[in-house]
Amino acid sequence: MNRKRIKITLVNKTYKEIDMSDFTTIQDDMFSGFADIEKVELPEGVECIKRNAFEGCTSLKEVVLPSTVKTIDYEAFANCVNLVSINVPEGAEVDKTAFNNCVALKR
Repeated sequence: MNRKRIKITLVNKTYKEIDMSDFTTIQDDMFSGFADIEKVELPEGVECIKRNAFEGCTSLKEVVLPSTVKTIDYEAFANCVNLVSINVPEGAEVDKTAFNNCVALKR
């Protein structure tokens, strides 16, 4: 069985996977405030990243989005002060506040 999983690397280099086979949305506040997340890789099939989904993940440096992402909502990555790299798929609708206070992000 080929399962779709979110791949997360933590600051201490621990690697976690979360099963995503049953839904296509990263819900409101799902990872908000998780200060130990360093990297996130979302699987193909994820279409929407909801409000504040990763807000305040202060150690987050890199996010790898699948080509299926269509929407990045209000403050989805706000205050991710160490976020340096994220690939936003062409044509995705990104709220103007999605990356508020992402001071390290190169646009």
